[in-house]
Amino acid sequence: MSGYSRDRRRTIGRDGEVGHTSSSTADKLSKRTHPTETITFRLPTALLEELRKDAELEKINLNAFVTRIFSNHVQWERYERKMGLLPMTKPFLKEVINQLTNDQIINLAQKMEKENFKNILTFMNESHDLDDFVEILRTWLTVSWMQHNIVLRNGSYHFNIQHDLGYKWSLYVQTLVSELSNDILQRRAEIRITDNVISIVFPRD
Repeated sequence: MSGYSRDRRRTIGRDGEVGHTSSSTADKLSKRTHPTETITFRLPTALLEELRKDAELEKINLNAFVTRIFSNHVQWERYERKMGLLPMTKPFLKEVINQLTNDQIINLAQKMEKENFKNILTFMNESHDLDDFVEILRTWLTVSWMQHNIVLRNGSYHFNIQHDLGYKWSLYVQTLVSELSNDILQRRAEIRITDNVISIVFPRD
């Protein structure tokens, strides 16, 4: 299951919210931990027009949208081939996971996928704090085309994830994120699931 659903329908709206606005966690973290720099690119007009359209659909400015694209590449996409990640269509993934029992899904997430993702995280960065972990999770959700929002409230990160892959996908994500949080962050994530919604809270303390 070391892949991600690549549904080509554009998701619009809520991914990457922090606080009360639609600014992404990536924007927040980059502003807090890294200086910014102005650089000029010469791009085809047609390409810029398409980027502007997508930024408008996402209800963010062009600069924030392009920053998100670059962040997704740096945080995830450049590692896909190196780590053996494969894109899957949503119907294929849903059909495959529904062939498994709940016990098989839990066992897969605990014994195989946890180690795969730990290797991916280590390959990306040798050490991870909560902000790093949240940003990588956000990027994975974004490239997987799962609608999500993130709210930073009282020092805790609150994720709400929407998908239409059914309960067994929710169970898979719940088990995987719980295992990774325990192993990497040494803290317990609070996770609730339904057939198509996953709610995750990462407390700071």
